[in-house]
Amino acid sequence: MSKYQREFISMDGKVFRADVYRVLRAFGVTCPALQHAVKKLLMPGQRGSKDKLQDLEEALLSVSEAIAMARAGLPEGGTLTGETEPEPEPEPKPKLVTWRRCVRILPAESSNLSFYDKWYPSGDIPKHWYPIEANTQPIETVKQLPEGQEP
Repeated sequence: MSKYQREFISMDGKVFRADVYRVLRAFGVTCPALQHAVKKLLMPGQRGSKDKLQDLEEALLSVSEAIAMARAGLPEGGTLTGETEPEPEPEPKPKLVTWRRCVRILPAESSNLSFYDKWYPSGDIPKHWYPIEANTQPIETVKQLPEGQEP
C-alpha cells in the first residue's frame, strides 16, 4: 500500500483503499487550487520535505487563490490572469529533403550511349552527375522525403 493510500470502510461495512485523487474525484473537486489545498490538509507535514506549518500555510494560500478565482468569475481551470493551461507544442514536422534523379555523363561514355541514373539530394550532386529536369517526361525526377529517408 502506498503512503498516499488509506483504508476506508464503506456504508455497507466493506473495506476499500483510496488515495487523495480518488477522494477528490468522488467529491467532484475540479478547481486546481482547491485540489492542492485538500492534498496539503489531508497530510500536513507527512508527505516528505515540508513541515506541518509550511503545508498549512500553502493550503491557506491555495484556498485564498480559489476564493479570488471565484470572485473574479473565472472557470475552475483558469487563473487570476485569465490564462488557462498552455496547449502542448505540436510535434515538429520532419525536415524535407529534395532529391533529384541525376544522370552520369562522361565524355568517354557519350560515344557508346550508355548512361546511368541515380538519386542525389539537391546540393550534394557529385561532379559528372547532372539532374534530369523532366517536367513533361513520364519519369519522376524530383522527390521530397523526410530527412534520413532515401528514394
